[in-house]
Amino acid sequence: MMRKGMWMKLARRSVQSLLFCLSMAAFAADVPKDAKHEGAASCASSLCHGSSRPLDAHGVLQNEYVTWSQFDPHSSAYRVLLNARSRQMAARLRIGPAEKAPQCLACHAEVVPTAQRSPRHQLSDGIACESCHGPSSKWLPTHHQSPAVTHADNLARGLAALERPVVRAETCTACHVGDAKRYASHAMMAAGHPRLVFDLETYGELWRTSGGREHYRKAPGKGADAPEIWIAGLVTATQRQLDLIGHQAGRGSIADFGVYACHSCHRDLRVAAFGGGTSGVDPLAGAPGELRLQDGNARMLIVVAQSLGVATQDFTAAWTRAQSALNREPARAAAAVAGARTALVRLHAALGLQRWQTAEKQRVFDGLLRAARSGAFPDPAAAEQAAMGLVMLLAELDLDRTRKAQIDQLFATLRDDNAFDRVRFARVLAQLDRKTVRSP
Repeated sequence: MMRKGMWMKLARRSVQSLLFCLSMAAFAADVPKDAKHEGAASCASSLCHGSSRPLDAHGVLQNEYVTWSQFDPHSSAYRVLLNARSRQMAARLRIGPAEKAPQCLACHAEVVPTAQRSPRHQLSDGIACESCHGPSSKWLPTHHQSPAVTHADNLARGLAALERPVVRAETCTACHVGDAKRYASHAMMAAGHPRLVFDLETYGELWRTSGGREHYRKAPGKGADAPEIWIAGLVTATQRQLDLIGHQAGRGSIADFGVYACHSCHRDLRVAAFGGGTSGVDPLAGAPGELRLQDGNARMLIVVAQSLGVATQDFTAAWTRAQSALNREPARAAAAVAGARTALVRLHAALGLQRWQTAEKQRVFDGLLRAARSGAFPDPAAAEQAAMGLVMLLAELDLDRTRKAQIDQLFATLRDDNAFDRVRFARVLAQLDRKTVRSP
């Protein structure tokens, strides 16, 4: 997008890239090494976060523990490992009881070394307060003593800076996308694990209001806007995916099939299923016969950037080189993935310089709609990412109420992966066009 002071934009780009790299490392670097996890029960007092109803004495609701324990799906993450489906999966994988298997506990519980657990810490709490907010032993006794104890003081003592979109994205995607220690492998999927789906802005808002109870209030004019949170999530999820691919590439053998798009293989043999009906050339499809990587977030970033006038050729080329190397020349895969990471940092830096006023939101909405209707999101996983982004932008444009029926139809097309129909998806998308529905 052409603006005055373009030379300043170019000069700032390298700084933005450096800041992004530093921010990605900040989450782990700020936690004191001797900090301990005190357990969810440490937050449960009715005078702290265990009130049965919201209170007005402080800036927080003070009923967060009750909201988490009664309404938040994270509180049942460990209990899920005890159900029949988990028992069946564990039996198929031959890993013993799911509730004791490290690969299951990695994302279904708050797993920390024994030396970092207080007596109140319980694996059975699932994903509890400190899973997101950080180990609390250093900041718990004094974090409520504002203004004597500042937010910066708490951060220095190990509190996670979740108000920063990148830190929030790093925290959530560690499980919802995965990393070298937490990975929903192809074997897990084959044994029955659900396909991972994540969008930071959408899931964050669903979590914040889960069960109709607010986990925290949004302060008008404070905090990051929805598009900023959305972009941070897309970038971080793509970075996590590249890290997983790089980890697989470094093994020196065939990559685990979990890094590839499920519908690269799990589709029928009609010609249309291999790209028929897509307008133009798919920039991320790769050569005929190549398995396509999990690329829903990457596809979203490309369409968003193109809609805003940001160049994407560098990132697109780097991504396809990594995909081709993983398919054809494993010895080159690690270097190619590293190149894609670098290109992603540059793309994020350029996106970080964009404004998000009404005009930009409309341009991105229109761009996503055109891309989705032309087949740029060819499978259920990528289509879900597009749908969540479109609905977020409709809400930002204050148009979501007038399209409730169309939004319901849109998500109905995504309810069953096996029944996904790109033609039907495109037809419903046409009804979402902001120009075709009158404002009230």
